[in-house]
Amino acid sequence: MKKLFTLIALAASLNAAAQSADWTRVIWREPQVRYLLSDMTLNGGKTDLYRKYATEEQDPDSREAIRLWDAGVRVVNTNDFERRWLTNQFAKDGKMLRIVLRGSNRTITGNEVVLSNDGTFAQGPMRLAMLDLTLGAPVRAYEKRAKHEPAVAEALRRFKDGGRAINAHLFANGGTGTKGPLKYAGSGLPADGARVQLNTDLPYPEVNARYFLADICLGGSRDFYARAAETAHEKGCEEAVLRFDQGVKIMNLEQLERKKVNGQTLITRKGSNDRISGSEVKLSTD
Repeated sequence: MKKLFTLIALAASLNAAAQSADWTRVIWREPQVRYLLSDMTLNGGKTDLYRKYATEEQDPDSREAIRLWDAGVRVVNTNDFERRWLTNQFAKDGKMLRIVLRGSNRTITGNEVVLSNDGTFAQGPMRLAMLDLTLGAPVRAYEKRAKHEPAVAEALRRFKDGGRAINAHLFANGGTGTKGPLKYAGSGLPADGARVQLNTDLPYPEVNARYFLADICLGGSRDFYARAAETAHEKGCEEAVLRFDQGVKIMNLEQLERKKVNGQTLITRKGSNDRISGSEVKLSTD
């Protein structure tokens, strides 16, 4: 148990020391929230560690996991998983504790976890509402509907927390959700909510993946991020290392610099001491 706490502490300290400037405005990530809920469930309902990260570190995933836990949400397919020590070259004693598929060594992504509140709202209408809001529909157009439509209520909650449709450019809005249909931009056919991708679907905040990649490209240690990805289940680090290894380039790298500010290594705009937001990092894949 102590080793698991150490691994989670590594992730928290990493985020505290090397996060994007808008870290605390990052919305929670569905796969990670489900992973944390599975750990709390399999650990006998112990929540103190995640409560600490939710309050002291302002970790969005921990905040959402604790919110759901306190609302009575539980994992219903716990028999599919188990906590297991896995061999890992980066771990302090050569082992790490992970949530894996029962009878295997495969760490779950979180998407395999079924929660007791799954099905309380329809995904399609929720995603279409999120798309409409992302495309500029006024919040007030949905507030009245939210009182009697669970999918709309969930869409509003996510939108107000920072949730957005990340592929909104593929669609067009014929008005608001009450005045005109949402369509595919290319064909004009009605939009399908199943095709709407949300930033909550990703297992990492895009701003952090970009910030971490900038750190590596400006002289930071690739192996540091690879180690954090392996030992602390930090998916933003994993994505940054993957992009670096694939040769993804930062197109505005000359505008950034890596330096010490008040004893902390930060990525800043050249000539400034302010830590950048990961959204300022422009990639060759954009």
